[in-house]
This record gives sequence, structure tokens and C-alpha cells, in this order.
Amino acid sequence: MYTDLLKTFSEQNEKLLSPMLKFNQLVAQNIEQLASIQVNAVQNFSNTSVAQVKAAADVKDAKSFVDFNASQVNVLNNISQQMIEDGQKLSQLGQEFKDNLEELTKENLQAAQTPA
Repeated sequence: MYTDLLKTFSEQNEKLLSPMLKFNQLVAQNIEQLASIQVNAVQNFSNTSVAQVKAAADVKDAKSFVDFNASQVNVLNNISQQMIEDGQKLSQLGQEFKDNLEELTKENLQAAQTPA
């Protein structure tokens, strides 16, 4: 008697909590991927900044100054390209999260409409 009651209670809790668990896993995965993108962006920006400080410190004369200034165009192009790529990654991440959330919602609606 108590075994059946506990089994029923356990099954009902699993049905109730399963969508929340899946949602939490989806959110955690999204946060992990977002953090990874951000950490990589900070690392790239830091590396570029340090390289530019070192390059500026190597300026000794007019020619090295002209060369340094000319290299800034390439640096800015690289930074711009990296920002575009990071924006695309963020957009893709957002779209994947939206798609997964819609699929989860669809599954839960179907499960709710199906008689037990």
C-alpha cells in the first residue's frame, strides 16, 4: 500500500519537475557557452592590447613611429573582424537557445494535452 503510494508520488513529482530540470539544464548550457565566448573575447582583446603596448614601447625613431602607426590600421581591422565574429557567435547562441526553448515548450504542451 505505502509502496504504491510512494511510487505514484514519485512518478507525479518526476512528471512535474522534469520540465523544470530540462529548462534549468538548457539555461546552464547557454550561460556556459556565453561565458566561454566572453572569456575568449577578453583574452583576445588583452593579447592585442599587450602586443600594442609592446609595439609602442619599441618606437625609437621617426621610421619606427610611422611603421607603428601604419600597423594600427591592421590592428583595428583585426579587432573589427573579431567583434563581427563574436557578434555572430552571440546571435547564433541566442537563436539556438530560442529554438531549444521552443522545442521544450512544444514537448511540454504535448505532454500536458496527452491524457495520463
